[in-house]
Amino acid sequence: MMQIKELVLYGKKGQKRTIAFNIGKVNIITGKSKSGKSAVGDIIEYCLGGSKCNIAEGVVRDNVSWYGLLLQFDANRIFIARKNPEVGQQSTSYCYYDAGADITSPERCDFESNTNVEGIEKLITIELGISENVHIPEDSESRLPLQANVRHALFYCFQSQDEIAARTSLFHRQAEEPFVSQSIKDTLPYFLGAVNEEAISLVTERRSKERQLKLLRRELNEKNSLTGTGSERAVGLLAEAVKVGLISSETGIDKSDFNALYSALSKVELVTTAITSDSLDQLSKLQTQLEEKQEELRLINNSILEAQKYIGDATGYNDEIIHQKVRLESIGLFEKLDFDAGKCPLCSGQLNPEPPSISLMKESIIALDKAISRVEKERPKLRRYIDQQEQTADAIRGEISHIKASIDGVYEQWENAKKIKDLNARKAAVYGRISYWLDNVKPEPNFNDLEQKIKLIETRIDEIDSILSNDSIKDRTYSALSVIQTYMTDWAKSLAMEYTGHPYRIDISKATVVVDTNRPVVLREMGSASNWLGAHLISMFGLHKFFITNKRPVPNFIFLDQPSQVYFPEGTTEEDMDIKAVEDIYNFIFERADDSNGKLQVIIVDHAKLETDVFKANTVEEWRDPDDNLIPVSWYK
Repeated sequence: MMQIKELVLYGKKGQKRTIAFNIGKVNIITGKSKSGKSAVGDIIEYCLGGSKCNIAEGVVRDNVSWYGLLLQFDANRIFIARKNPEVGQQSTSYCYYDAGADITSPERCDFESNTNVEGIEKLITIELGISENVHIPEDSESRLPLQANVRHALFYCFQSQDEIAARTSLFHRQAEEPFVSQSIKDTLPYFLGAVNEEAISLVTERRSKERQLKLLRRELNEKNSLTGTGSERAVGLLAEAVKVGLISSETGIDKSDFNALYSALSKVELVTTAITSDSLDQLSKLQTQLEEKQEELRLINNSILEAQKYIGDATGYNDEIIHQKVRLESIGLFEKLDFDAGKCPLCSGQLNPEPPSISLMKESIIALDKAISRVEKERPKLRRYIDQQEQTADAIRGEISHIKASIDGVYEQWENAKKIKDLNARKAAVYGRISYWLDNVKPEPNFNDLEQKIKLIETRIDEIDSILSNDSIKDRTYSALSVIQTYMTDWAKSLAMEYTGHPYRIDISKATVVVDTNRPVVLREMGSASNWLGAHLISMFGLHKFFITNKRPVPNFIFLDQPSQVYFPEGTTEEDMDIKAVEDIYNFIFERADDSNGKLQVIIVDHAKLETDVFKANTVEEWRDPDDNLIPVSWYK
């Protein structure tokens, strides 16, 4: 329970002004216009962690130093004070609090700030019993998760002057910003009890379970990948082992028997074929020999060509000489030619002295004859030389062919070695896979324990999802609202509202009131200010009755600012007031407070003043005279 025991004002000159409220009852402050009535609600909200000070500029802001509230909880009291913002400012973080079972409000504001607005908010949230909670938007929604606190609970505790009979909004501050309306929709399910109190711990547990489940599933998948379905993995490894020669044959192995497969694979040994390593040196020597023999053959072929060329040139020369000799023989020169000195070589006549030309002729013929003789002598020797060189070349060619054959043999040996190396690598790879499989499985594998753990975790996650499910929350929210609907429908009769007899309900999706006739009629369509006022009252009191009955962590007070304004607008005379209608409104409020058995406090500030005994009995302040305002005249005059 949380109700307000005192509202305290500390003047800038050291004064103290206290308004005492009765716990569990209706508390009425009635007064004339501009006496400070509406500031009461603003002060209460500011002290309870309001983000800004909505107290109007004027007498209150000019003369108050600190605002304070003495809050009554079940077995504890908390005094909260907030400093009045400086001129031109809307808020301040200077806050003070004190807590204890029997504390009273300080007589003077000589205290210093010992917390801030966030600290006040957290303090009251904890004291109210608002547990850790979170609203997680649906996947299609982009807004961030929201945790309900005391500031959200106050949406259902205030009805200010411009809200209590509003046609377009139902809750406190709903019309200020769009996010306020959304916050009401997101947090009301928690305050109605539709959200599990252990939501935060359940979310944490779910994350932990998901991590465990991921690890267990990974382990199971690894096991399954190793063992396969129906020993498929073992059968595949067996086939690979046969293919690379680690096992001679699959014959005699029962492939449907896991233990037989395990036994066969466990006997596999890695046996590889040795590869010689001297082939490279041998190839290098052979290539060197080949190059030497090829060079030797080139030189011999060159010598043969030179000899053949020489024979060809000599033969041409000899042929030319013979041709010339034949010409001379055709005229009988060689038969008649006399080479005796002093004789003519043609006619053998005496020549004394002998002419030089004759001498030259003789020498030429002699040289010609010798050349023919010499060529004929050299020709057989050259033929023999060429034949010898050809024989040598043939022998070298044979050696070259032998060397090339040896080189081809080395290359073939290399190819075989490469194949052996590849086979050895394949054997090693298969053997490695078999070893890994053997290391990670056991004969007659049994995954029942692992699968059972996974099933238990999945079941628990499903349970948590069911608890946290937005659909489940919606169902429980609608269930709670249906209970409140019965209160609202019944109370609408006592207020003689227009659609009496039809169900009145709160539509959380639109944050408004709907009455179900032949069609849904929303608040703004209900037609008159008295209906709007009635809808607000039955909604707020309906919610609080549900909160109290189900012990929900919402402050147990409702602040109402001028509920009579529909019938008695401020500034009019009391003669213009619809007394009967106003009395009906107040009687309704008194009855709701009495029904709560002290669990609900109602604070009302109003211009109206009724002469009924119950109204007078519940009036705590009356501000009719100039000296009886919220701020005493003596504070500033």
